[in-house]
Amino acid sequence: MKNESSQAKELELAKNPSTTSDVLEKIARTRDINEDIKTFIARHQNTNSKTLVYLLRYDKVEMMGAIAQHPNTSPEILELMVRGSDKLYTQYKLAQNPNTPSQALEELLDETDSEDIKLAIAQNPSTSTSTLKDLFDESTLISIEARKNHDYQETFEK
Repeated sequence: MKNESSQAKELELAKNPSTTSDVLEKIARTRDINEDIKTFIARHQNTNSKTLVYLLRYDKVEMMGAIAQHPNTSPEILELMVRGSDKLYTQYKLAQNPNTPSQALEELLDETDSEDIKLAIAQNPSTSTSTLKDLFDESTLISIEARKNHDYQETFEK
């Protein structure tokens, strides 16, 4: 196990907004770094898609949520996460991410009973108009948000 001062140095780098993606990847791949530091890396704005894919091996709720909401997580990985996650927190973060493909959002809607996840899908700009229409008969707030998003999308399609 790495000593405490080394762990503290790695944590400072993981928290520093100017740490480069190369340094973040090197830290993420260091075997003796604890998962809390790796979770900070998953949340870091400079973490690249390749490192995020590597971090998927740590099936920890906070880690999965950070990867699900990260703007650098590829649509393909987000789609795989939709199919493989049964954790509400991760599903919620996937439903919020505008990079989550519309087909994956539709699958997520089919699988969930959570009002919060449905609301996030209703508000996601990537949600297809057909999926939004499916949300029209949900609770009042979900229906309102789905109609707003639907009307917004329709305006720009013309």
